[in-house]
Amino acid sequence: MPLDPYANCPCGSGKKFKWCCTGYFDKVEQALEMLQQSQFENAVRVMDALTKAHPEKPQVYGYYAHILFREGHIDRAEDVLETAFALEPNFPMGLLLKGLFRQSEGELVGALLWYRRASEAYPPEAHDQLSQVYEMIGRNELMLNRPLASRAAMALAVKYAPPDDTEVREQYEAIFGIEARMPDVVTKSYAFRPTAKPIVPPDAARLSDARHVYETLASQTPTDPAVWFNLGLVRAWQGEQPAALEAFNYSIESEWNDRFAQETAALAELMKFSTGTEQDSDYTDHRVFMQIRDANAVMQLLQSWEQEGRMIGAQNDESGSEFSCLLAEPVASLVETGNAFVKIVGNVQISQGVIRAWHVSKDAVDKIAEELRDRLNMAVSEPVRAVGIAQFGDLLQEALLFPARVTDPEDAEKKLQAQAKNYFENIWAQRQLKSLNGMRPTEANSSPLMRKRLLGIVRFLESIFMSVTPKKRQGNVVLSITYYHFFNLQKSLNIEINPDPSSPPAALLAAAEAAVAADLAKANDRAAAEAQLKATIEAAKVAQAAATQAAIDARKAAEVAAAEAAALAAIPAKRDFSTLTAEDLAQVNRDELSIAELEDGMRTSFKLDAKELAVAFARTAIGKPPEPGKPDRYPLYLCAIQGAIAEGNVENAIQISSEGVAFDSAQNEGKRANDFALQRGKLFARKGDTEQATQEFDGLIARSPDEAKYYITAIETMLSAKQPDKALHFSEPGLAKAR
Repeated sequence: MPLDPYANCPCGSGKKFKWCCTGYFDKVEQALEMLQQSQFENAVRVMDALTKAHPEKPQVYGYYAHILFREGHIDRAEDVLETAFALEPNFPMGLLLKGLFRQSEGELVGALLWYRRASEAYPPEAHDQLSQVYEMIGRNELMLNRPLASRAAMALAVKYAPPDDTEVREQYEAIFGIEARMPDVVTKSYAFRPTAKPIVPPDAARLSDARHVYETLASQTPTDPAVWFNLGLVRAWQGEQPAALEAFNYSIESEWNDRFAQETAALAELMKFSTGTEQDSDYTDHRVFMQIRDANAVMQLLQSWEQEGRMIGAQNDESGSEFSCLLAEPVASLVETGNAFVKIVGNVQISQGVIRAWHVSKDAVDKIAEELRDRLNMAVSEPVRAVGIAQFGDLLQEALLFPARVTDPEDAEKKLQAQAKNYFENIWAQRQLKSLNGMRPTEANSSPLMRKRLLGIVRFLESIFMSVTPKKRQGNVVLSITYYHFFNLQKSLNIEINPDPSSPPAALLAAAEAAVAADLAKANDRAAAEAQLKATIEAAKVAQAAATQAAIDARKAAEVAAAEAAALAAIPAKRDFSTLTAEDLAQVNRDELSIAELEDGMRTSFKLDAKELAVAFARTAIGKPPEPGKPDRYPLYLCAIQGAIAEGNVENAIQISSEGVAFDSAQNEGKRANDFALQRGKLFARKGDTEQATQEFDGLIARSPDEAKYYITAIETMLSAKQPDKALHFSEPGLAKAR
């Protein structure tokens, strides 16, 4: 079916198809049809011809790379995209494809870096592509346990999705909708707060722009809690949870409104609910892992647990290779009412020959591990222990009871309410919390800052508790069944929310006025500079003598130019290699050529696909002494390096790169230092010397800390070298630079 000429172009340029790719898209469709008929080589020939017919179009290379990727030729697709990026460094289709390449290799963080760059590069009119990009961002952020970033991205995916695309909307509703089991602190639609210094709120869809606005504002009014809240929100949406937590903490410190402090502090707690925050988080669980040596013995234990009524929610996956359940114990009752309850003492999963058990209570996990060793003996290995961030649904299992038998519903409800009340007001309230700097909730009211944090902690717990309790539908509204009212916990801790103040602090208003005045002063300075420029121009018009002198200078310059032209004319004309064949080029005496002619010969050889001949021209050139007017020999050294790699001689390639660095430093003022460092980092990694490669990349990034592509190249090189720790060395600063 032919494309609508007035529909958005499939390349994602934001232009209508008629005015973008229509002139050659029939060839792309022809290649795709060949691909469907398993004619891959024919499809490649069509795309090769298309790139030669339109070498100036990055979109052509993007379509070509996509076809190669579909057939699993990622390395070839990467090479094709390099040409596209040379034409357009921020080519959005290429950035998306790079993300898909990394995604197919299982590199979530690397893929995420490219997806976020693509989201900033695509124009707002490229709805289909933006929907795809944000959907991929949302999925990866969720897998990295960053739900706020995931929700923000998925909301944008829904916004840009076509009206008939129900899949992305259903996916969003399933994870973040009103019937989802996600805490409302995650599913809430947050908005920027008004700042003390009036501004036009930035577009929340362009996160890098919004971040710049609020970082600038934070330097002008550093005591405005709304500025720090908004900055924290942007950073959280970008998936930068440590940076978001820092901003939220600044907001809490200066916040003068209890209601806002509660919301901000709840978000601060959410930022601690991700992998990597275990040391500073109160939301961890304890885990044990045991290798199964005798599957029959484990099966008998599971049957015993089932007969004892200790298993709840047992589940097998479709393949039967994974099993999970909740492990429960009966709760004693002083008065027999006919009701029976159990409490969850652990979570158990069996997968890939390993038993995994976990719970927020270390004692509970230790008890399970002891039972497994006692009852299974040699059927399992010794336990391996770990600590990780808990899942939302597991965090408050201690506050819940589960009915095993109910004959008196009213008594059962009272029992569930009493359990929750006792847990929150008597057990949890006495625990020392890292979020309160080691203080207990019962002590936090003595510190104004800890009191504000505690407001958010309680709100965060309420959000999680309401997400795990049963729900009921009343009309179109889904409500949680309430077993505990958290205002009772606020009251018992003496942290009820105060009424909103009538106005911000006077010091904050004064700081905002000073910032506005500074902006006006800058505007006045610009106006004065423009007036001075006009006066200078008028004065120049009056200066007749200057005009006369300018005419004399022009005549002299013409004479000098004529002399230079005559000198250039005396220089023998540079040979034209463009009409020669590869056989003709091979007969040329390279030793008689100048550096410029050797470089032309190299480039012509490449165009003729005579790579070995191109390397021969390059090697001859780099062996010649310096020539005036040709200080930059990087392309020649790069070709020689690639030739050595093709011959399998990495040591020679490194030696050539060292000679190139020395020549560039002596003859070209080191202008190509970064290019050589990038190549040397890759070469040392290829050699297996990842320590030297790391030094090269560190030096490169130190010289150009704002170039996101250097971080990405370093990450990808280390991942290819199977050095995840060294890749991590570059990933976090790289993610910050790839906004």
